[in-house]
Amino acid sequence: MRYYLLLLCLSVLPALAQTPDTTRRKAAATSTSQGPSALETTDANLRANVLQGAGITPNSFILTVDNRYEGLVGTPYFLPKWTNGQVDLVGGKTYTNVPLKFDAARQALILLRPRQGNDSIIIDRATVQNFRLDNGAGQVYLFRRYPSAKTSEAEAAGGYFLVLHEGKTSLLKRVSKTFQAADFKGAYASGDRYDTFTDANTYYLLKPDQSLTKVKLSKKSLLDALADKRDALKPAADKLSLKTEADAIALVKEYDGL
Repeated sequence: MRYYLLLLCLSVLPALAQTPDTTRRKAAATSTSQGPSALETTDANLRANVLQGAGITPNSFILTVDNRYEGLVGTPYFLPKWTNGQVDLVGGKTYTNVPLKFDAARQALILLRPRQGNDSIIIDRATVQNFRLDNGAGQVYLFRRYPSAKTSEAEAAGGYFLVLHEGKTSLLKRVSKTFQAADFKGAYASGDRYDTFTDANTYYLLKPDQSLTKVKLSKKSLLDALADKRDALKPAADKLSLKTEADAIALVKEYDGL
């Protein structure tokens, strides 16, 4: 608003020279937070303030441009581009070869509708049984919901999980992203000039009794979660670092085979 006040004053004061602004600015949504919001103004690259300083005549203004903001690092999406996929609904209906994105920050499956002018909609999570995303290089990712799983964690109940291994015991990954706004204004600012999306993934074991247990990629955590066969698993566990998804999958397969 103050910027447009500046333009108005310049238009009515012939004594002041006006320099056209050739920079194209995208209007940002009103926000009370520092820096642009996560999903609406991440492409903002200029922040302007009009100051009327002490000792300056009432008809004089100073236009300053705060160019410390440097944009966005990361993406809220599991795969950054639209990818052809498949959606299986709870009622049994299947949609194939449809353009999809998974917003890991909002835990939302988004469908692009080219016939409606490239409009996009969020598919109601409760209606989705599973969906698949193809990264275009031969890798297909299966995400599934487990509404009957027994867990005390609200964020996991009924949510989407990337299936790393599916068997009597399944190894699942909850793909998530967190957002950190740029923070460079004020005396106690951290100095971060970027808005940032960061991976915040968690892992779970789904047992045959439908109990869902959070685990870490570590020997202790996995053996504790599979404690009923710990002694039998120990030789196999000692041969693995269990700090990678591949090692965790190998241990779960060993567990299912005992």
